[in-house]
Amino acid sequence: MNIKHLSAFVTVAESRSFTQAARILGLAQPTVTARIKSLEQTLEAPLLHRTAAGARLTPAGRRLHRYARRIVQLSELAQESVSASPDAAPSLVMGAAECITTYRLVPLIEYLHLRHQALELSLRTLDDDPVSLVRDEQVDCAFFIGTRTVADDVNHVVLRPESLSLVAHPSHPLAGARVRSAAELARHTVACAHRGTGYQRGFEAELAAAGVPTAGILGLGSVDAVKRSVGEGIAMALLPTVTVAQELRRGQLRRIDWRPSFDVFSQCVWRRGLDDDSVFHTVLDTARQVLAEQDAGDLALQQAC
Repeated sequence: MNIKHLSAFVTVAESRSFTQAARILGLAQPTVTARIKSLEQTLEAPLLHRTAAGARLTPAGRRLHRYARRIVQLSELAQESVSASPDAAPSLVMGAAECITTYRLVPLIEYLHLRHQALELSLRTLDDDPVSLVRDEQVDCAFFIGTRTVADDVNHVVLRPESLSLVAHPSHPLAGARVRSAAELARHTVACAHRGTGYQRGFEAELAAAGVPTAGILGLGSVDAVKRSVGEGIAMALLPTVTVAQELRRGQLRRIDWRPSFDVFSQCVWRRGLDDDSVFHTVLDTARQVLAEQDAGDLALQQAC
């Protein structure tokens, strides 16, 4: 498959327009059409349909799109890497979940900026499964809080255990109450940042296993938005304790006395071939040091809450 043909296909698929794709690529529209026809001939399958609403992916096109997008991205990264100056600073693309960036890794970023100014570090907020992003080489490594990861095709380390707190507004019917089963929780609305996080998936699995229809799940896109909705009494939420410790201490939120059946950890996954990379090991060693120094402070906060 030709990279230029794949690029044309991805651009049409995502813009849903041959005309718009031609503008984006700086090509004549017949050239874009010819490249996609050539790709369809190579694969012996129709990939796009022209409709009144625009270009639409066929079933074969949908299957190809997920791979084609990655291939095009990797091709662009490879070209950038080869054309980079030999004197360019070492770089690392690091993915991190919002909760671990804000509440765990800010000291890491500050330390690296002060002590390793030549290091070129790109930080990307995780919007998908961290193992998949590393496996597809969209990021070099990823830091996140979740259930223990098991994957044979990426490297992985547990950095520290984390606790979870089910929190609600102080006036919530379950605030401060002891909950004996997940069935009691299923009757109340739940807010979450992303439903794809390991602990949220585990929570929803426990609610589903209770066999009681749930009141609803609100996916709000960020931990701050979740805390705001909980603080306004709209929903309850299961969050890493570190993200709500301040609100618990101030009495703005209250715990619901329930613990999930699973454990979560701060973890790092990284792609194969990164083991000998000095930049990555600087980041990982610093992360270990920063998280170790936070243990005593977290214990004091948990006791205060």
